[in-house]
Amino acid sequence: MSQALQSRTGVDEPVTLIKSYTVPTAEAEYFVQVYQENARIMSTQPGFVRSRLHRPLADAPETRFVHIADWSSGTALDRATTHPEWLASLRRMFDDPDLHITSEPAGYRVVVELHPS
Repeated sequence: MSQALQSRTGVDEPVTLIKSYTVPTAEAEYFVQVYQENARIMSTQPGFVRSRLHRPLADAPETRFVHIADWSSGTALDRATTHPEWLASLRRMFDDPDLHITSEPAGYRVVVELHPS
């Protein structure tokens, strides 16, 4: 489970977690099912704002999903990533012999924001 979000944000301001997952396209639907359970656990944590999983319009031999989650603070995200139920769910997801996942997590803060004028 070395691909888990193991770094800490160290910030007490809103953050966005952006994480890509790549799975063989034949496993894509199953991945979405497994992902939903993991995301459900995180959605109950204090500071959670929203989460979205994006799938490309066209599939290739591998499907790259992009997960975007907003948190009220990096501190809240840091606490949530230590929740035992979530860690167990993450372990099940990455250890599942029917899923071949690669993942790249990163936390971001907004530096430019535009709205319709």
